Amino acid sequence: MNARRLPVDAIDVARAPVFDERRFRHALGRFATGVVVISSGCGESLHAMTANAFMSGSLNPPLIVVSVGTRARMHERLMDDTHFGVSVLSNDQEPHSRHFAGEPQTWLVPCFAAVDGLPGVMLLESAVARFAARIVDRHPCGDHTLFIGEVLVFSLDEQAPLVFFGGRYASVANGRLMET
Repeated sequence: MNARRLPVDAIDVARAPVFDERRFRHALGRFATGVVVISSGCGESLHAMTANAFMSGSLNPPLIVVSVGTRARMHERLMDDTHFGVSVLSNDQEPHSRHFAGEPQTWLVPCFAAVDGLPGVMLLESAVARFAARIVDRHPCGDHTLFIGEVLVFSLDEQAPLVFFGGRYASVANGRLMET
């Protein structure tokens, strides 16, 4: 295998006077992700937040991973709770993403559904995929914690997902990424 070398200025960390967090965040934003709403609790104690740090952990056993900042209210909730939900947003749910990211959409009335047999887990209706999980592990990761959940119940709909790329929402249409 032939390896190509990157230009020295692109990788020379020793010469960099300060780590540029803003540029680092921009570089991370070049990775297209789906958008999810993480939820915990039910009724008056329901709390939800938008995230794009979500991934599959394992097929057997069925595990998912969410990364939540230690300063987020959801972090404290997940440190105390035993279960959580993840709703993968559809292309039509950008307002939900904004709402649960701290931009209240006053006209929006999010519809959550309870999961039979799992009190305390609520999932957004009309999401592309929904997962109810039992927290099986927590791992500190810098200014975040990785919450690993064993999937107990999931559902899947055939809709286009909401995508986040380069700090903007996008959609997938005919296999192509389109900005919204």
